[in-house]
Amino acid sequence: MKKYFFISCVFLRLLIVSATFAHADMIIMKNGQVIKDVTIIEEGDTLYCENEDQSFYINKNTVENIIRTGPETFPEKARDFITSLPQKIRLFVKDYFAFAATVIGILMLLLALIVFKTLWINISPVFREGARRRDVIKAVRQMDADEKSVLREFYIQQANTLEMPVEDIVVSGMIKKGILQTTRDKGQYSAGGLLLPVIISPAAKKHIKPRKISMPANIDDPKAREDLAKSRPQYMYEMAGFYKSLEKSNSDRL
Repeated sequence: MKKYFFISCVFLRLLIVSATFAHADMIIMKNGQVIKDVTIIEEGDTLYCENEDQSFYINKNTVENIIRTGPETFPEKARDFITSLPQKIRLFVKDYFAFAATVIGILMLLLALIVFKTLWINISPVFREGARRRDVIKAVRQMDADEKSVLREFYIQQANTLEMPVEDIVVSGMIKKGILQTTRDKGQYSAGGLLLPVIISPAAKKHIKPRKISMPANIDDPKAREDLAKSRPQYMYEMAGFYKSLEKSNSDRL
């Protein structure tokens, strides 16, 4: 068992020596003795030495000098090999590296473009939404009397959704500006045109206050109710006149 262990240790040491390129070809002792053709591994104050015939230890205090004449390391061999190549081959190697650098640069540029495009696809809707929101806020601040009368209907009728004639010039304009938005595409026709359910858009609702649209504080006040009745949207009067005439026509037939 001990024999196999010893053989394994020797084999391991040989592997370490060959892997580290630590060749000590000549040791000069302080007593003048010269030991040639040996390979050494430094272990603290001791040198582990090997040659073709034996292995042994030497105390560093007895050593005058170590002359290493072993083979070159791999980087040194590579450098010498490249230096010894003909001029044309060296130029080819130089051009190859330049070509590789160019290809890598192009690939990096393409990768950067792909990343930019991916980010832009995800970020651009956010920018567009922000710009749209700013346009809505600006439109709310610049509303005229007719647009304010349309919004007052939500307060008068105390509803979040109202059917409005989307072909009316004021209503359609407010939809285009983003102040109003429809909740569906199908509706019914009336005297004022196509009726669709309409709500105040979330972006506009945050900036619309009763006072801003000239909504009286007390809607139950008779004077306030009279003023509101006179200032309702034009399409309300048109629809009321249409239904009144329709009722009169039906009563005449009866």
